[in-house]
Amino acid sequence: MSAPLVIPFFIPHQGCPHLCVFCNQRLIAKQTSNEQSFDSEAQRLSAVIHTYLQFKKNRDQVELAFFGGNFLGLETARVLALLGEVQPWIRQGQIHKIRCSTRPDTVTQKILDLARPFGLETVELGVQSMDDSILALAERGHTSEDTRQALALLKENGLNTGVQVMIGLPGDDDAGAVRTARELAELGPDFARIYPLLVLNGSRLAQWYRSGRYVPLSLDQAVDQTKKMVAIFRRAGVSVTRIGLQATQMMDDADQMISGPWHPAFGHLVLSSLMFDQACKKIDRLLDGLTEKNENPEKPRNLVLQVNPKSLSRLQGNRKANLGRLTQRYPKLSFTIERIETLDPEQVDVCIFNGQYR
Repeated sequence: MSAPLVIPFFIPHQGCPHLCVFCNQRLIAKQTSNEQSFDSEAQRLSAVIHTYLQFKKNRDQVELAFFGGNFLGLETARVLALLGEVQPWIRQGQIHKIRCSTRPDTVTQKILDLARPFGLETVELGVQSMDDSILALAERGHTSEDTRQALALLKENGLNTGVQVMIGLPGDDDAGAVRTARELAELGPDFARIYPLLVLNGSRLAQWYRSGRYVPLSLDQAVDQTKKMVAIFRRAGVSVTRIGLQATQMMDDADQMISGPWHPAFGHLVLSSLMFDQACKKIDRLLDGLTEKNENPEKPRNLVLQVNPKSLSRLQGNRKANLGRLTQRYPKLSFTIERIETLDPEQVDVCIFNGQYR
């Protein structure tokens, strides 16, 4: 089955009673007020759906996603009204499921009982961290226990669950991010998204940054921290569906995004780093095996790196940096890449070149 078409409908920061230290409502929402009539919102929703359905092509599933805000924290009447607006497309078979993002402390049995009959099947929780001291410093307004209870309740109701986590939060560090990933992985969400914290102009975090109270992660630190979290989620069978923020005009505007580990291909950097680490482990294992066989591991050899064609760019790295790093790390080895369709896209295998390919 092909990947579903996800139609995003953004309700930036609506329904959220808190303003986190890293949040700049005006920049993210791109509006000075959240007030609008439901009629205009319904018209906007209809226009978004019509636009995205043009790109359905031959995909089997279409999902409507309420993103950007605290959907289940909206007034109940508005939640039901928005869900109701989607029903004509559901009845016509043009939209099959609904998903939303929300805060952990807004998930209750009452709202789930009301929303599920409308086709709500997936709920993403804005977790950010599982460390209560970090959540308090960021003024998130919820606790790690809220996340545990929300995930349990969503699972009890048969809903798909996602968690959104953030690296580089004030007071957090590498060990804290790893603990968050491990605890969430044990709770068993269906998928996760990982975002690096960026300093937005107009936020309190920007004030902390200018005063020296907050120092953002470097790009290398962010990549290293994120890949550890990705590895933890993968081992637990939790799919990581998004790494890094989408490129927008705001990211390229120094008057808006003033600092932080921003890179338009952040996810690619993380996945490439993971594949580099995997290749190095397998190369080291191969060389250790030669030593055990009393063969000289220092002898110049050509090794074959086997990878799924879909992951060729990951193996090569950003601007083929991984290949250069391998040559530096193993100066007596040369490398050839072989594409193998049957390999898992997250896997790289290593063998000694025997003069022919399969």
